[in-house]
Amino acid sequence: MDCFNIDILNYDANYLYPIIGLSGLCMSYLGNKFVRPTIFSLGTILSMESSYKATHLILNHFEYTKNECLIKNVVSIISGLSGGFLLLKLYRLTNFFLGFLLGGSSGYLSYNLINNHHLEKIEIYNTDTLLSIIIPGISLGMIAVYNENRISILTTSFIGPALLLWSFNEFTHYYNLYIFMLTYISLSSSGFYIQYRKYKNDKIKDTIKSDFDITYNGKM
Repeated sequence: MDCFNIDILNYDANYLYPIIGLSGLCMSYLGNKFVRPTIFSLGTILSMESSYKATHLILNHFEYTKNECLIKNVVSIISGLSGGFLLLKLYRLTNFFLGFLLGGSSGYLSYNLINNHHLEKIEIYNTDTLLSIIIPGISLGMIAVYNENRISILTTSFIGPALLLWSFNEFTHYYNLYIFMLTYISLSSSGFYIQYRKYKNDKIKDTIKSDFDITYNGKM
């Protein structure tokens, strides 16, 4: 018995390209304010779909039909919300992982340059080598997590226009390298500028509000 059917893979790709393009445009100018709700929604939808189908198979296997729709819906909703929050956590973990990868690689290369080692001969299990990877890796990973908003501004202003142009090309089959390059540079630079200006304005507002609260509480 199908209570409802969620299957995003059944839709024609031509209907998805405009959605992807619009998402790329929103990502370029809204950054994290668009990305985080989108990630949560995507995780929720995928988790709901997979848990619904898994519950359907289990109930069919045991030939259980009493309150079948209620069970499927409750399990799907709980699993969907859990999947949405989990994907947000993984998004935050991804920032740490990328920071760790960059910091660890830089530390490893620096260690080799300082000690005049050859990359193919150095032993990875050497204590000094491990420390040269772990310490800068964790440090840069924490910096990446702490500066998530700034990193998001940089990444979304580059990825968003690429998604928009890719979806436009797939949908219309039109391609002109020079026009695409000019459009990409324009969208990327304007998206970065608008996001960064909004970020700085929010920081100023938070500082003013914090100073006002301190002054007000001091008078009290």
